[in-house]
Amino acid sequence: MSTPSPLYDEKLQQIKVILLETFAGEDIRIIRIDLDKRGYSHNSTEVAIGILPRSPGDRKKLIDSMEKIEEINFPYTVDLIDLSRVSESLRAQLLEDGELWKDWT
Repeated sequence: MSTPSPLYDEKLQQIKVILLETFAGEDIRIIRIDLDKRGYSHNSTEVAIGILPRSPGDRKKLIDSMEKIEEINFPYTVDLIDLSRVSESLRAQLLEDGELWKDWT
């Protein structure tokens, strides 16, 4: 198992800050989905982040977040996943396995 580079960690932290600023004050959960536990190899070039609002969210904020994330030139594919649109069983697994970045307010 390889260790992520300092650049990877720095860019991932920038993504986290973007999302926390975008959804500050929102009643929303944000998690980084652990792709290793989902069956992806550790060398995956994808980062998945789940967004779970308590009530229907503002889709424009998701789009704005993705635009800001693209601007930081993160060398991996970043997927923002609206967890309110996946099955309850999958959502429960992702929430259990993921790294919590923001919990309900």
